[in-house]
Amino acid sequence: MTPTIRLGRLFGIEIGFNWSLIFIFVLIAGAVATQWLPSTAPGHAATTYWLVGLAGAILFYASLIAHEMSHALVARRNGVKVAGITLWLFGGVSRLDGEPPSAGSEALIAGVGPLTSLGVAAIAFGVAYFTSNDLVGSLFSWLTTVNVALAIFNLIPAFPLDGGRLLSSVLWWRSGSRQAGVHNAVRVGRIFAYVMIAGGGVLALVFGQVINGVWLAFVGWFLLSAGSSEEAGSNVRSLLRFIPVSAAMTSPVVTLPDWVTVEQFLESIAPNHSFTTYPIHEPSGKLTGMVRLSDLVRIPAQDRRSKHLIDVARPISEVPVTNPREDLVGLIQRLGAGMDQRVLVFDNGQLVGILSPADIARLLSVRQTLAGRGRGA
Repeated sequence: MTPTIRLGRLFGIEIGFNWSLIFIFVLIAGAVATQWLPSTAPGHAATTYWLVGLAGAILFYASLIAHEMSHALVARRNGVKVAGITLWLFGGVSRLDGEPPSAGSEALIAGVGPLTSLGVAAIAFGVAYFTSNDLVGSLFSWLTTVNVALAIFNLIPAFPLDGGRLLSSVLWWRSGSRQAGVHNAVRVGRIFAYVMIAGGGVLALVFGQVINGVWLAFVGWFLLSAGSSEEAGSNVRSLLRFIPVSAAMTSPVVTLPDWVTVEQFLESIAPNHSFTTYPIHEPSGKLTGMVRLSDLVRIPAQDRRSKHLIDVARPISEVPVTNPREDLVGLIQRLGAGMDQRVLVFDNGQLVGILSPADIARLLSVRQTLAGRGRGA
Protein backbone atom coordinates (compact mmCIF):
# COMPACT_ATOMS: atom_id res chain seq x y z
CA MET A 1 0.00 0.00 0.00
CA THR A 2 1.70 3.19 -1.20
CA PRO A 3 0.68 6.66 -0.03
CA THR A 4 -1.30 8.98 -2.31
CA ILE A 5 -0.36 12.06 -0.27
CA ARG A 6 2.82 12.39 1.77
CA LEU A 7 2.57 14.12 5.15
CA GLY A 8 6.26 14.29 6.05
CA ARG A 9 8.85 12.39 8.08
CA LEU A 10 9.04 11.38 11.73
CA PHE A 11 12.24 9.82 13.10
CA GLY A 12 13.37 9.65 9.48
CA ILE A 13 10.37 7.52 8.46
CA GLU A 14 8.07 8.82 5.75
CA ILE A 15 4.38 9.07 6.65
CA GLY A 16 1.58 9.43 4.12
CA PHE A 17 -2.02 8.50 3.54
CA ASN A 18 -4.10 6.90 0.84
CA TRP A 19 -7.13 8.67 -0.62
CA SER A 20 -9.45 6.13 1.07
CA LEU A 21 -8.53 7.72 4.41
CA ILE A 22 -10.61 10.81 3.59
CA PHE A 23 -13.82 8.78 3.45
CA ILE A 24 -13.15 7.02 6.77
CA PHE A 25 -11.99 10.26 8.41
CA VAL A 26 -15.35 11.89 7.67
CA LEU A 27 -17.24 8.81 8.90
CA ILE A 28 -15.32 8.77 12.20
CA ALA A 29 -15.77 12.50 12.79
CA GLY A 30 -19.49 12.17 11.98
CA ALA A 31 -19.99 9.20 14.28
CA VAL A 32 -18.31 11.00 17.19
CA ALA A 33 -20.14 14.27 16.50
CA THR A 34 -23.64 12.88 15.94
CA GLN A 35 -23.73 9.75 18.11
CA TRP A 36 -21.08 9.47 20.80
CA LEU A 37 -20.85 13.05 22.07
CA PRO A 38 -24.59 13.89 22.15
CA SER A 39 -25.27 10.74 24.18
CA THR A 40 -22.34 11.07 26.61
CA ALA A 41 -22.04 14.87 26.87
CA PRO A 42 -25.50 16.34 26.07
CA GLY A 43 -26.44 20.00 25.91
CA HIS A 44 -23.90 21.40 23.43
CA ALA A 45 -24.36 22.95 20.01
CA ALA A 46 -24.04 20.84 16.85
CA THR A 47 -21.11 22.97 15.68
CA THR A 48 -19.26 22.23 18.91
CA TYR A 49 -19.90 18.52 18.52
CA TRP A 50 -18.52 18.59 14.98
CA LEU A 51 -15.39 20.50 15.98
CA VAL A 52 -14.71 18.02 18.77
CA GLY A 53 -15.56 15.17 16.39
CA LEU A 54 -12.98 16.39 13.89
CA ALA A 55 -10.44 16.63 16.73
CA GLY A 56 -11.35 13.07 17.69
CA ALA A 57 -10.72 11.80 14.16
CA ILE A 58 -7.32 13.52 14.15
CA LEU A 59 -6.44 11.98 17.54
CA PHE A 60 -7.55 8.57 16.30
CA TYR A 61 -5.20 8.71 13.33
CA ALA A 62 -2.44 10.05 15.57
CA SER A 63 -3.01 6.87 17.61
CA LEU A 64 -2.66 4.82 14.44
CA ILE A 65 0.59 6.59 13.59
CA ALA A 66 1.89 5.80 17.09
CA HIS A 67 0.91 2.14 16.58
CA GLU A 68 2.60 1.87 13.19
CA MET A 69 5.61 3.97 14.24
CA SER A 70 6.30 1.50 17.05
CA HIS A 71 6.39 -1.31 14.46
CA ALA A 72 8.68 0.70 12.19
CA LEU A 73 11.14 1.74 14.90
CA VAL A 74 11.47 -1.78 16.33
CA ALA A 75 11.80 -3.20 12.80
CA ARG A 76 14.56 -0.74 11.98
CA ARG A 77 16.30 -1.56 15.25
CA ASN A 78 16.26 -5.23 14.20
CA GLY A 79 17.80 -4.55 10.81
CA VAL A 80 14.65 -4.48 8.67
CA LYS A 81 14.44 -1.65 6.14
CA VAL A 82 11.35 0.55 6.57
CA ALA A 83 9.88 2.08 3.40
CA GLY A 84 7.36 4.20 5.32
CA ILE A 85 3.96 4.30 6.98
CA THR A 86 0.68 4.65 5.12
CA LEU A 87 -2.71 5.46 6.66
CA TRP A 88 -5.62 4.12 4.63
CA LEU A 89 -9.08 2.54 4.62
CA PHE A 90 -8.37 -0.13 7.26
CA GLY A 91 -6.23 2.09 9.49
CA GLY A 92 -2.48 1.99 8.98
CA VAL A 93 0.33 -0.15 7.65
CA SER A 94 4.09 -0.08 8.12
CA ARG A 95 5.74 -0.85 4.80
CA LEU A 96 8.67 -3.11 5.68
CA ASP A 97 11.13 -4.18 3.00
CA GLY A 98 12.47 -7.59 3.94
CA GLU A 99 12.15 -10.19 6.65
CA PRO A 100 13.06 -10.10 10.35
CA PRO A 101 16.32 -11.93 11.09
CA SER A 102 14.76 -14.27 13.67
CA ALA A 103 11.47 -15.49 15.10
CA GLY A 104 12.11 -13.42 18.23
CA SER A 105 12.59 -10.27 16.16
CA GLU A 106 9.34 -10.86 14.30
CA ALA A 107 7.51 -11.35 17.60
CA LEU A 108 8.92 -8.07 18.94
CA ILE A 109 8.05 -6.15 15.77
CA ALA A 110 4.49 -7.52 15.76
CA GLY A 111 3.81 -7.38 19.49
CA VAL A 112 4.88 -3.78 20.06
CA GLY A 113 1.92 -2.46 18.04
CA PRO A 114 -0.91 -3.71 20.28
CA LEU A 115 1.14 -2.76 23.36
CA THR A 116 1.46 0.77 22.02
CA SER A 117 -2.29 0.97 21.42
CA LEU A 118 -2.91 -0.16 24.99
CA GLY A 119 -0.44 2.48 26.19
CA VAL A 120 -2.29 5.17 24.24
CA ALA A 121 -5.55 3.87 25.73
CA ALA A 122 -4.10 4.18 29.24
CA ILE A 123 -3.07 7.79 28.60
CA ALA A 124 -6.48 8.62 27.14
CA PHE A 125 -8.19 7.01 30.13
CA GLY A 126 -6.09 9.14 32.49
CA VAL A 127 -7.07 12.33 30.65
CA ALA A 128 -10.75 11.31 30.67
CA TYR A 129 -10.62 10.45 34.36
CA PHE A 130 -8.95 13.62 35.59
CA THR A 131 -10.51 16.27 33.32
CA SER A 132 -13.44 18.34 34.53
CA ASN A 133 -14.64 19.21 31.00
CA ASP A 134 -17.46 16.90 29.93
CA LEU A 135 -16.66 17.15 26.20
CA VAL A 136 -12.97 16.44 26.72
CA GLY A 137 -13.79 13.60 29.08
CA SER A 138 -16.25 12.11 26.61
CA LEU A 139 -13.83 12.41 23.70
CA PHE A 140 -10.96 10.73 25.56
CA SER A 141 -13.27 8.01 26.86
CA TRP A 142 -14.08 7.26 23.23
CA LEU A 143 -10.37 7.33 22.36
CA THR A 144 -9.71 4.86 25.18
CA THR A 145 -12.35 2.49 23.81
CA VAL A 146 -11.18 2.59 20.20
CA ASN A 147 -7.53 2.02 21.11
CA VAL A 148 -8.39 -0.98 23.25
CA ALA A 149 -10.51 -2.26 20.34
CA LEU A 150 -7.62 -1.59 17.96
CA ALA A 151 -5.25 -3.64 20.13
CA ILE A 152 -7.71 -6.54 20.40
CA PHE A 153 -8.56 -6.51 16.67
CA ASN A 154 -4.88 -6.55 15.72
CA LEU A 155 -4.33 -9.64 17.84
CA ILE A 156 -6.59 -11.71 15.55
CA PRO A 157 -4.21 -14.38 14.14
CA ALA A 158 -4.56 -13.42 10.48
CA PHE A 159 -2.14 -11.61 8.18
CA PRO A 160 -1.40 -8.74 7.91
CA LEU A 161 -2.65 -8.19 11.48
CA ASP A 162 -0.15 -8.32 14.32
CA GLY A 163 -1.73 -11.49 15.67
CA GLY A 164 -0.98 -13.27 12.40
CA ARG A 165 2.66 -12.22 12.60
CA LEU A 166 2.87 -13.26 16.25
CA LEU A 167 1.46 -16.68 15.36
CA SER A 168 3.91 -16.92 12.46
CA SER A 169 6.83 -16.12 14.78
CA VAL A 170 5.80 -18.88 17.19
CA LEU A 171 5.42 -21.42 14.37
CA TRP A 172 8.72 -20.25 12.88
CA TRP A 173 10.42 -20.80 16.26
CA ARG A 174 8.94 -24.27 16.60
CA SER A 175 9.66 -25.43 13.02
CA GLY A 176 12.92 -23.58 12.41
CA SER A 177 11.60 -22.29 9.07
CA ARG A 178 10.02 -18.90 8.50
CA GLN A 179 8.41 -20.12 5.29
CA ALA A 180 6.72 -22.97 7.16
CA GLY A 181 5.68 -20.57 9.91
CA VAL A 182 4.11 -18.15 7.44
CA HIS A 183 2.41 -20.97 5.54
CA ASN A 184 0.76 -22.42 8.64
CA ALA A 185 -0.14 -18.99 10.03
CA VAL A 186 -1.80 -18.09 6.74
CA ARG A 187 -3.85 -21.30 6.90
CA VAL A 188 -5.11 -20.31 10.37
CA GLY A 189 -5.76 -16.76 9.15
CA ARG A 190 -7.88 -18.06 6.28
CA ILE A 191 -10.24 -19.67 8.78
CA PHE A 192 -10.79 -16.33 10.51
CA ALA A 193 -11.20 -14.59 7.16
CA TYR A 194 -13.85 -17.09 6.00
CA VAL A 195 -15.66 -16.77 9.34
CA MET A 196 -15.77 -12.97 8.89
CA ILE A 197 -17.05 -13.27 5.33
CA ALA A 198 -19.74 -15.77 6.39
CA GLY A 199 -20.61 -13.65 9.45
CA GLY A 200 -20.99 -10.60 7.24
CA GLY A 201 -23.40 -12.50 5.02
CA VAL A 202 -25.47 -13.59 8.02
CA LEU A 203 -25.63 -10.03 9.38
CA ALA A 204 -26.72 -8.66 6.01
CA LEU A 205 -29.18 -11.35 4.92
CA VAL A 206 -30.59 -12.69 8.21
CA PHE A 207 -30.49 -9.70 10.55
CA GLY A 208 -30.81 -6.95 7.94
CA GLN A 209 -27.65 -5.15 9.06
CA VAL A 210 -26.46 -4.59 5.51
CA ILE A 211 -23.76 -1.98 6.18
CA ASN A 212 -22.20 -3.87 9.10
CA GLY A 213 -22.45 -7.13 7.20
CA VAL A 214 -20.81 -5.81 4.05
CA TRP A 215 -18.07 -4.14 6.07
CA LEU A 216 -17.29 -7.35 8.04
CA ALA A 217 -17.24 -9.39 4.83
CA PHE A 218 -14.97 -6.82 3.19
CA VAL A 219 -12.52 -7.01 6.11
CA GLY A 220 -12.54 -10.81 5.80
CA TRP A 221 -11.85 -10.59 2.08
CA PHE A 222 -8.98 -8.19 2.74
CA LEU A 223 -7.41 -10.55 5.30
CA LEU A 224 -7.77 -13.44 2.87
CA SER A 225 -6.06 -11.50 0.09
CA ALA A 226 -3.32 -10.10 2.32
CA GLY A 227 -2.52 -13.52 3.77
CA SER A 228 -2.11 -15.01 0.30
CA SER A 229 0.12 -12.10 -0.68
CA GLU A 230 2.29 -12.60 2.41
CA GLU A 231 2.68 -16.29 1.68
CA ALA A 232 3.56 -15.63 -1.95
CA GLY A 233 6.22 -13.11 -0.89
CA SER A 234 7.69 -15.58 1.57
CA ASN A 235 7.84 -18.26 -1.13
CA VAL A 236 9.59 -15.88 -3.52
CA ARG A 237 12.22 -14.97 -0.94
CA SER A 238 12.75 -18.66 -0.20
CA LEU A 239 13.34 -19.45 -3.88
CA LEU A 240 15.81 -16.58 -4.30
CA ARG A 241 17.72 -17.08 -1.04
CA PHE A 242 21.44 -17.82 -1.53
CA ILE A 243 21.16 -17.01 -5.26
CA PRO A 244 23.81 -14.44 -6.31
CA VAL A 245 23.15 -11.38 -8.46
CA SER A 246 25.34 -12.90 -11.20
CA ALA A 247 22.69 -15.60 -11.80
CA ALA A 248 20.09 -13.04 -12.83
CA MET A 249 21.96 -10.04 -14.27
CA THR A 250 22.18 -9.20 -17.96
CA SER A 251 25.74 -9.10 -19.28
CA PRO A 252 27.58 -7.60 -21.11
CA VAL A 253 26.21 -4.08 -20.82
CA VAL A 254 26.06 -1.65 -23.72
CA THR A 255 27.17 1.84 -22.66
CA LEU A 256 26.73 4.96 -24.77
CA PRO A 257 28.52 8.34 -25.07
CA ASP A 258 26.55 10.90 -23.07
CA TRP A 259 26.97 13.54 -25.81
CA VAL A 260 24.85 11.58 -28.33
CA THR A 261 21.57 13.35 -29.14
CA VAL A 262 18.25 11.73 -28.42
CA GLU A 263 17.49 11.78 -32.16
CA GLN A 264 20.75 9.96 -33.01
CA PHE A 265 20.04 7.38 -30.36
CA LEU A 266 16.48 6.64 -31.46
CA GLU A 267 17.30 6.54 -35.19
CA SER A 268 20.72 4.89 -35.28
CA ILE A 269 21.42 3.08 -31.99
CA ALA A 270 18.19 1.79 -30.45
CA PRO A 271 17.14 -0.28 -33.53
CA ASN A 272 20.38 -2.29 -33.26
CA HIS A 273 19.85 -3.43 -29.67
CA SER A 274 17.14 -5.16 -27.65
CA PHE A 275 17.98 -3.35 -24.41
CA THR A 276 15.69 -0.80 -22.78
CA THR A 277 18.22 0.75 -20.40
CA TYR A 278 21.67 2.14 -21.16
CA PRO A 279 24.40 3.54 -18.88
CA ILE A 280 26.10 6.57 -20.45
CA HIS A 281 29.67 7.86 -20.11
CA GLU A 282 31.76 10.98 -20.70
CA PRO A 283 34.77 11.06 -23.11
CA SER A 284 37.09 9.70 -20.38
CA GLY A 285 34.89 6.63 -20.01
CA LYS A 286 33.56 7.58 -16.58
CA LEU A 287 29.87 6.75 -16.16
CA THR A 288 27.67 9.82 -15.79
CA GLY A 289 24.12 8.47 -15.78
CA MET A 290 21.57 6.06 -17.15
CA VAL A 291 18.83 6.51 -19.75
CA ARG A 292 15.71 4.46 -20.40
CA LEU A 293 14.19 3.95 -23.83
CA SER A 294 10.68 4.54 -22.49
CA ASP A 295 11.68 8.01 -21.29
CA LEU A 296 13.44 8.96 -24.52
CA VAL A 297 10.56 8.09 -26.84
CA ARG A 298 8.29 10.44 -24.86
CA ILE A 299 10.46 13.45 -25.67
CA PRO A 300 8.72 15.63 -28.32
CA ALA A 301 10.15 15.11 -31.81
CA GLN A 302 11.09 18.77 -32.16
CA ASP A 303 13.31 18.56 -29.06
CA ARG A 304 15.17 15.34 -29.84
CA ARG A 305 17.83 16.97 -32.03
CA SER A 306 18.83 19.54 -29.41
CA LYS A 307 18.75 17.29 -26.35
CA HIS A 308 21.68 15.02 -25.53
CA LEU A 309 21.48 11.85 -23.48
CA ILE A 310 23.17 13.56 -20.53
CA ASP A 311 20.35 16.12 -20.49
CA VAL A 312 17.69 13.49 -19.80
CA ALA A 313 19.67 10.84 -17.93
CA ARG A 314 19.24 9.80 -14.34
CA PRO A 315 22.46 10.89 -12.56
CA ILE A 316 24.79 8.00 -11.86
CA SER A 317 24.82 8.94 -8.16
CA GLU A 318 21.12 8.06 -7.96
CA VAL A 319 21.43 4.64 -9.61
CA PRO A 320 21.60 1.72 -7.13
CA VAL A 321 24.61 -0.57 -7.44
CA THR A 322 25.58 -4.07 -6.35
CA ASN A 323 28.22 -6.70 -6.99
CA PRO A 324 27.87 -10.12 -8.68
CA ARG A 325 28.19 -12.01 -5.40
CA GLU A 326 25.49 -10.24 -3.38
CA ASP A 327 22.55 -12.42 -2.39
CA LEU A 328 19.41 -11.49 -4.37
CA VAL A 329 17.19 -11.57 -1.27
CA GLY A 330 19.68 -9.36 0.56
CA LEU A 331 19.74 -6.96 -2.37
CA ILE A 332 15.94 -6.75 -2.50
CA GLN A 333 15.79 -6.11 1.24
CA ARG A 334 18.55 -3.50 1.03
CA LEU A 335 17.06 -1.53 -1.85
CA GLY A 336 13.35 -1.99 -1.11
CA ALA A 337 11.39 0.20 -3.53
CA GLY A 338 14.67 0.94 -5.34
CA MET A 339 14.37 -2.48 -6.99
CA ASP A 340 11.68 -0.97 -9.23
CA GLN A 341 14.58 0.57 -11.18
CA ARG A 342 17.68 -0.93 -12.83
CA VAL A 343 20.66 -1.85 -10.67
CA LEU A 344 24.22 -1.60 -12.01
CA VAL A 345 26.53 -4.49 -11.16
CA PHE A 346 30.21 -3.67 -10.55
CA ASP A 347 33.09 -6.05 -9.92
CA ASN A 348 36.36 -4.47 -8.77
CA GLY A 349 35.26 -1.13 -10.16
CA GLN A 350 34.27 -2.48 -13.58
CA LEU A 351 30.69 -2.52 -14.87
CA VAL A 352 29.92 -6.18 -15.54
CA GLY A 353 26.15 -6.33 -15.65
CA ILE A 354 22.78 -4.72 -15.16
CA LEU A 355 19.87 -6.12 -13.14
CA SER A 356 16.18 -5.37 -13.73
CA PRO A 357 12.92 -6.58 -12.15
CA ALA A 358 12.34 -8.54 -15.39
CA ASP A 359 15.66 -10.37 -14.89
CA ILE A 360 14.63 -11.40 -11.38
CA ALA A 361 11.16 -12.45 -12.59
CA ARG A 362 12.73 -14.60 -15.31
CA LEU A 363 15.04 -16.36 -12.83
CA LEU A 364 12.16 -16.80 -10.39
CA SER A 365 10.03 -18.42 -13.10
CA VAL A 366 12.81 -20.93 -13.84
CA ARG A 367 13.30 -21.79 -10.16
CA GLN A 368 9.55 -22.19 -9.61
CA THR A 369 9.44 -24.60 -12.54
CA LEU A 370 12.39 -26.59 -11.19
CA ALA A 371 10.86 -26.66 -7.71
CA GLY A 372 7.58 -27.94 -9.17
CA ARG A 373 9.40 -30.74 -11.01
CA GLY A 374 11.23 -31.65 -7.81
CA ARG A 375 7.96 -32.04 -5.93
CA GLY A 376 6.51 -34.03 -8.81
CA ALA A 377 9.43 -36.43 -8.75
